[in-house]
Amino acid sequence: MLKIIIFSVILLIILPLLQAKKVQVIELTKWSLRDSDSVIAAQPIDVAKIPSGVYTELAKTSGDLLGPNNDVNLRWIANKTWIYSTSFDMDELGHDSLVNLTFHGIDTVAKIWLNGNLLGETDNMFVRYSYVVGHLLQVSPKHNVLEIEIISPLMEANARAKQLEEKGIGAPPSCPQSSGDVECHRNMLRKMQMSFGGDWNPAALSSGLWKPVTIEYYTVAVLREVDVALNRNDTHWTMDCRAFINTPDSESFYAQLVVYASDLFNEPFVVKQKKLSYTSPNMEFQIHIPKEKVKLWWPNGYGAQKLYPVSFNLKSYRSEDGPSLSSRTDSQKLLNIGFRTIELVEDEDEIGRTFYFRVNGHPIFMKGVNFVPAHTLPELSADTETLQHLLKSAQEANMNMIRVWGGGLYESDTFYSLADSYGLLVWQDMAFTKATYPVTDELMNSMRIEAAQNAQRLAHHASLAMIVTNNEIELYLVKNRSDFGSEAKRLEDEYKLLFRGILAPELNIISRNDFKPRPGPMVSTPSMGIVESGKELAKDPQSPHCGDVHLYEDATPSQNAYPEARFISEFGFISLPMRSSWLRVLGQNATEEKLAALIRQRQHHPRGFIPLFRQIAYELPFNLQNWEENIDEFIYFSQVSQAMATKKAVELFRSRRDNYLTMGALIWQLNDVWIAPSWSSIDFYGNYKLVHLWAKEFLASPSIIALYHELSNHINITITREDFREDRDTIFYNLFINTYLWNDIYPKTAIARAIGLGSNALDKLNIPLESVLYEKTTKEEIFLEILLKDQQENIVAHNYFYPVPIKNIVGLRNPELQLEVLRSDCGTGKPYVNSFSLRITVKYPALFIFLELNHPNYVEMRHSFSMNGFTQTVPRQNVQLEIDTDSECIKLNPHDISVKTMNQYMAQV
Repeated sequence: MLKIIIFSVILLIILPLLQAKKVQVIELTKWSLRDSDSVIAAQPIDVAKIPSGVYTELAKTSGDLLGPNNDVNLRWIANKTWIYSTSFDMDELGHDSLVNLTFHGIDTVAKIWLNGNLLGETDNMFVRYSYVVGHLLQVSPKHNVLEIEIISPLMEANARAKQLEEKGIGAPPSCPQSSGDVECHRNMLRKMQMSFGGDWNPAALSSGLWKPVTIEYYTVAVLREVDVALNRNDTHWTMDCRAFINTPDSESFYAQLVVYASDLFNEPFVVKQKKLSYTSPNMEFQIHIPKEKVKLWWPNGYGAQKLYPVSFNLKSYRSEDGPSLSSRTDSQKLLNIGFRTIELVEDEDEIGRTFYFRVNGHPIFMKGVNFVPAHTLPELSADTETLQHLLKSAQEANMNMIRVWGGGLYESDTFYSLADSYGLLVWQDMAFTKATYPVTDELMNSMRIEAAQNAQRLAHHASLAMIVTNNEIELYLVKNRSDFGSEAKRLEDEYKLLFRGILAPELNIISRNDFKPRPGPMVSTPSMGIVESGKELAKDPQSPHCGDVHLYEDATPSQNAYPEARFISEFGFISLPMRSSWLRVLGQNATEEKLAALIRQRQHHPRGFIPLFRQIAYELPFNLQNWEENIDEFIYFSQVSQAMATKKAVELFRSRRDNYLTMGALIWQLNDVWIAPSWSSIDFYGNYKLVHLWAKEFLASPSIIALYHELSNHINITITREDFREDRDTIFYNLFINTYLWNDIYPKTAIARAIGLGSNALDKLNIPLESVLYEKTTKEEIFLEILLKDQQENIVAHNYFYPVPIKNIVGLRNPELQLEVLRSDCGTGKPYVNSFSLRITVKYPALFIFLELNHPNYVEMRHSFSMNGFTQTVPRQNVQLEIDTDSECIKLNPHDISVKTMNQYMAQV
């Protein structure tokens, strides 16, 4: 009898918890769109899905924004106010229910109307806006009508700039530096800054619902985010957790939280019932896990990316006795947690201060790239397939860090989850770039919310390495101080107030008092680092002695061109996308004249093609005066020169990593937002430029680096191994240096040397150039092939060294190249596998063989070659071509592949 009574008591206690219901979240997906005066859309346009944007919805009737000249022709869209409308029935409204209408991203300045009532106004596309609407909802059979009136971003930016000017206040720069048709006053709006155009991208002032709109039914509160900060001691890992909870209530309430992670702890971890204040409704707790239960998360190339699913389950209710029956009290967050520590080491040395990341106690040279939004329209920027292709490509190119640039977005959850999975550490800029920003009370409050919401959302990701509050603003202020004149002090004071006084402290919401979950925040990039950043602006944010730098040169880098900087967070070289990508933009009836006109129109660099011409002329024999008549050659030479310059720069930086002299190189940029001359290594359609294929070798580990030192006439060879082994074992290799003449396929001399490399070690050789010359030849007549073989004679690293600029070499011959197309069986039915082996035979060394698919039926399909732009010094070479389609079995012939070599422009026989 006693057991029955006890069981009954327990049942009475837990029954309300068992009967409690989840917070219900419903996405509003059926919308219509019209312009405010109904001139363009007399009948509302049906919106197929959310996310949505006006440019996207008008594409079928008005044309694709990325079509020829449409960045200018469709600018009228940005000059109009647009209205999104939807209607919905009320799902439920119990006696204790609350209803939120939550906008996860509106682009940008908008008024929200519900059933004719002004619900609120938005002015920041990076902020989540949530409104309690239960008192405004109409019960079925009446419908609820929701309208979002999105104000013209162009008109709003200009109006705000005019208001400042009338007060005698300036916020430079007014307009982007660009030779393209761009728009001004981007810093007036909390909108993706690149939307106004720039020196590589179009002006595309988007408007729309770029993230979901949801209705949330709940009783008291909603679990929004959970920050999991990780700390480690000799025996345990500690998950230091903060649950961020939203409630509209003006009184305290009760909550309990249960954490499930079967791989980490056998029993659920329970945070017992707590009374929470409505003013700061957060829960903080720690979970301790024995070290032996945890496998570490490592950056790409250093180990596996182990992620543990952890579920956080919140119940919130008003009564101390627990929730009532059927109350919507339960909300959840499922996170994937990677266990790792990360530090930024800024130790004093004889030069200044180091600047390198240490992960799990291990110093790591950061080999990476800068990322811009995957599409110039925010509503299309989170496409999973596109993001997966881009980030997987970075991983396969042996990169371990990706910088999210401050002119773009705080990326989607998909982006950061992919970065976690691929081992790509994320250097996250906040969305402020190269401008001053007004510091009105209203704007600063909006920016505070922006900082807090995005920090809370991103903080749990293993990939998040550091947050930087802006891109190049400190450098902009310092460089232009004299031009600002009497306004300089005001602008600098406002900068310090916003970024050092408001945004950086706001990011402390994801910091801890007793340990650092991650470095930072850092105030600006480039900078003198975190430690050296004082109360005043740096005299030289580009100092090579500490912090990070941004580097750009018109010519190929030499050992003297770049300073011995500690960390290069931005550098790059320009090129043109492949011909097929340009023709895809032009569509049918493309001509050479239209192609040349499109290339000219999309060259937005303030100095036009001059930097690219100089880059090419440094190494290659291209006639710079008549590129319009030789577009294929222009594309080829641009991509070869970009690949050569980037490779040489990366090798130079990697050769300096001993004693932590240089510990990072992030290439500008991985991807692109349209087909145009730019610094990207992957074009807008996902096709690899030569530089990306080359990166798979020049970023690999182990790797061979060979740099010519002109003053001493020596070759400085560095063999570097960048990985982690617990035992720090030494691996023994054999290094071979083969000397070739340009007119002979076989090597003339060879040098061999045995070396041993431990984990994360490097070895250096200094070889007189004279020692590798063949008989009485000159350096113009020879080149070197350098191989690294393991003890099983497998080639583990490979490089070529050219002692002189390519344009100066002597003896190059027609390689008499032949191409065969072979293919494996594509299968007996769908899904087909379209993989081809291209057999290339030559009789003489072939320099920078460039392959391009030109079959009109397949050229627009995403495809890739296993190698391209390569030098062939063997009679026969196989290259794999993969075409990304499984809907048909493709047949190719040799004439479907166009081939270029540098020999055809330089061969002397």
